[in-house]
Amino acid sequence: MDLPNPTRLEVVDIKVSNIKSRIRLRTPDENKIKELADSIRTCGLLHPITVDTENFIVAGFHRWSAYKLLGYQTIPCIVSDTSALYNKLKEIDENLKRNEIDHLEIGVHIRERENILEQLGVRMKRGGNQYSTGMITTTELAEQVGMSNKMYRLKRQIADINPEVQDLLIGTEWAKNMMDMVKLSRESDDIQKKVADLLVTGQCRTFKRAYAVASMEDYRSVYGYKIDFDIQERWGIPQSIMRFKKAGSELQKVCNLITQSDELDLVKRPDFMKGQSNIPVYGMSADLAEFLISYYTPKDGLVLDQYCGRGTIGLACLAHGRKFIGYDLAKKNLDLIRDVATKHLGATEENLVLHHSDGTLLKEYENKTDYFDAIVTDPPYCLKAEKYSNDERELGNRSHEEYLSLVRVNFERCYTLIKTSNFEEKLFYPVIFKVSHGRKQSEGITDMDFDFQMIAREVGFKLWDKLTNQLHTPFASVNFQRNYIHKCVQKNYEVNLVFCKF
Repeated sequence: MDLPNPTRLEVVDIKVSNIKSRIRLRTPDENKIKELADSIRTCGLLHPITVDTENFIVAGFHRWSAYKLLGYQTIPCIVSDTSALYNKLKEIDENLKRNEIDHLEIGVHIRERENILEQLGVRMKRGGNQYSTGMITTTELAEQVGMSNKMYRLKRQIADINPEVQDLLIGTEWAKNMMDMVKLSRESDDIQKKVADLLVTGQCRTFKRAYAVASMEDYRSVYGYKIDFDIQERWGIPQSIMRFKKAGSELQKVCNLITQSDELDLVKRPDFMKGQSNIPVYGMSADLAEFLISYYTPKDGLVLDQYCGRGTIGLACLAHGRKFIGYDLAKKNLDLIRDVATKHLGATEENLVLHHSDGTLLKEYENKTDYFDAIVTDPPYCLKAEKYSNDERELGNRSHEEYLSLVRVNFERCYTLIKTSNFEEKLFYPVIFKVSHGRKQSEGITDMDFDFQMIAREVGFKLWDKLTNQLHTPFASVNFQRNYIHKCVQKNYEVNLVFCKF
C-alpha cells in the first residue's frame, strides 16, 4: 500500500542559513559530507533536499551539510507541507535506504517507523487480521525496505535492546553483527547492560566473551555451586561406550568462560578447509568431566589433576562438592581458572589449590603418601599432536620415547600419592587417565590406551574400569577420502582408563 501523498509540493531555492534542524535520528557521517561536497562542486546537486513549511529539514541532512561546507548561499528544496510524523517517517526511510548504518540503528529505525505508521492509522498492529483492508502488513513493510519477511523480523527484534544499551552500542563494531544483536535482544535488561559495560570499558574484546561473562555472573547465586542430580536421569544407564554432549549443561557455560577466552586462543590447525576455519586445541566437555567426577570419585574427596590445562575437571570437582588441586605450566591458565572458579563456583583457599609447576613430577607432594582420594586427568597428546606451550618441561613437546619415560615417572608418583582401595569395603580411590591415539605415516597407530595400560600394570595398578567416549570430530567430513586411500577409518573416540591400587 502507498502512503497518502502530502498536500503540497514545490521546489524553491532557500537560503542555507535559514534551514533548521531538529534532533536527528542518527549521527551525521563527516566523511560522507566531504564526499558529497566534492561531488556537488563537480556535478551540482542531483536531488533537492526536503524541508517542511517551517524550513525544518526532513530529508537530505548530508546534502545540506555539504552545501554549508562549500559555503553556498542557497540550496534547492522541496517544500513538503506534512505533519511532524511524516517528517520523521521520511527521515527514517532515507536512513534505511540510503545510509550505511549498523544493525542496531536499523532495528531502532524499523521499530520507530512502525510506531509512526500505527499512529497514522495505516499499520496493521501485530496480531491483527492479515486481510484487514487498508492496513500495511509486516511482509509489505519488509518489501518497502528491501528485506525478506524473516530478515525484517530479526532486525526489528534488535530494537528490543534496552535504550541505555542502544546508546552505548550504536555506531560500534559490535552493533554491525546482526545475530549478536538479536541474541542480546533476547536477554534481560540486566544481562544486556552487563554485556555493554564489559565491551565499552574494554574488559572484554569480543561480544562472545562479554556475553559469556555476563550470562554467568549470577550463576552462583541462582544455582549454587554444588550440582546434584540423578546419574541415570542425566546419562541413562552408564555403559562402556557413551556419548557426552558439549553444550547445554550449566557447567559447560562456566567452562566456556575459560575455553572460549580471547587470552587462551589455542589453535590446533589454522588452515582447516583451506583457511576458512580454525580447529582449536581439544577441550574436554564438561558433561564428561562431571560424569567422571560424580560417578567414580568419593564425595567430598580431594581430587588431583596434574595436567589441568583449562580446568574443566577442576570446575567439575568444585561443582560437585569435591576439593581440587591442579597443576599447569601456563600461568595464564591457572589465573583464569582461579578467577572463574571463585566468581561462579564459590572456590576458596580451602577447596582450590593451583600449582604453577610440573605436574609430572609433583614435587610439592614428594613427602606425601596415600594422600589423594582421586586423580583425574587429561594428559597432553602423544607425538606432539598439540602444542600447549613453549615450556621445555611440557610433556606434549617431547619425543615419543621421552613422553613414555615421563608418563612412567608420573604413574609412579600417582601410585605413591593415591589412597589404597578396598574391594571388600567398597572403597575405591581411582586414578583416571583420559587417553587417545596418534598416527605417524608409516609408523602406524600409536595407541595411548595400550601404552598407558602397560606402564600402569608395571607400576602396580589394576585396570578397574574402561569407559570409551564417542567424539564428533570436525575432520571426518574432509578426511574420509584420504582415510580410504590409506585404508584406515576415522578415529572418533577416546578412552578413560580407571586404575586402582589395592
